[in-house]
Amino acid sequence: MKKQLLLLALISMFIAVGCKKDDETPVTPTASDPIVATWVSEGLNVPLGLRSAPFKVKKIVATFNSNKSYSVVQTDSANVNTTFTGTITTNESANTDTASASLTKGAKINNIVANQATPSAVTSTGIFAISGANMTYEIIQTTPALSGVSAPTAAGGFGSTTIAGVKYSIYIQKYVKQ
Repeated sequence: MKKQLLLLALISMFIAVGCKKDDETPVTPTASDPIVATWVSEGLNVPLGLRSAPFKVKKIVATFNSNKSYSVVQTDSANVNTTFTGTITTNESANTDTASASLTKGAKINNIVANQATPSAVTSTGIFAISGANMTYEIIQTTPALSGVSAPTAAGGFGSTTIAGVKYSIYIQKYVKQ
């Protein structure tokens, strides 16, 4: 009888161990927005439209966070820093970067809307593409609207910002991931 009870106890133990629920739940990785990082644009990577008067920007450090907030610090030629903060929304387009001089050539173009909160409330609309540690980025203020200015589009590609109906590539920024 003792042998039968011992055998029954062993069988019960094996059944209990064999049926034990797995403690480790498989984790499905979530796709991270490729813009989430700290990016630096300086020197000739700062677009001509920002390097020249009245802005005279020499360096931009842009930090995009996973919670969709951002902080951009612009340094001008007098070493004065201006910090811009807000939130972004992004989505991938079906278009790819075709600019021959771009370090992101062949990469998917993403749409971006930046809702700036400080130092003043504005909305800017644009596009970006990322390949490795390089990002091409073009964005322009859309609200309040700038007279005669239209934001770049993924279909138009980089250099599709228009002013009075003419395309200008002076707002294309090049960033390097830090």
